[in-house]
Amino acid sequence: MRVQKTNEMEAVLMSFRGKVDASLEEDINFVRKTLGLDPTGGEFNVAYGSIAKDDKEIAILTRSILEIIIDLASYIEVPAVHVEEKRVNPTMPEDTVQGVPVPPLIRIHSSPDKPGDAFIAVPYRNHWFWIDDRDLRSKALFSFLMFIFSLTETGGKEGAPVITVPAG
Repeated sequence: MRVQKTNEMEAVLMSFRGKVDASLEEDINFVRKTLGLDPTGGEFNVAYGSIAKDDKEIAILTRSILEIIIDLASYIEVPAVHVEEKRVNPTMPEDTVQGVPVPPLIRIHSSPDKPGDAFIAVPYRNHWFWIDDRDLRSKALFSFLMFIFSLTETGGKEGAPVITVPAG
């Protein structure tokens, strides 16, 4: 994928590699057919939406940052007292596939005591919420979210005000 400027706008383009082995070529043809793409096309515009305008465009309908955070919030191990007080919904039960538990995307623990080995910890309503420093999966997802937040910041790049004090 690459970003290309066209008439003051940026367009995201996706292309398939030219020379590939037979196995990868089969996968590429499957993707083209599944997405309804031109079987001979070299580059495809990537657009936000649910329906592509033609066979030279890939439409992607993504979630907003808010929707992602709401979904991830369902993995927080919430204190029973907060559920009893109707402050929050209970933690979603762990998903299973064929009886095997599927690890959550992120695991955020809670307890009334400050955690001893936390990657990040936040106090809220007499409880601590934290990510264990040994939980690589949760640390990676949290770090990725923080990176995404930094990309979506809209504040100006102004520095702190400068004050000049006369010395004479």
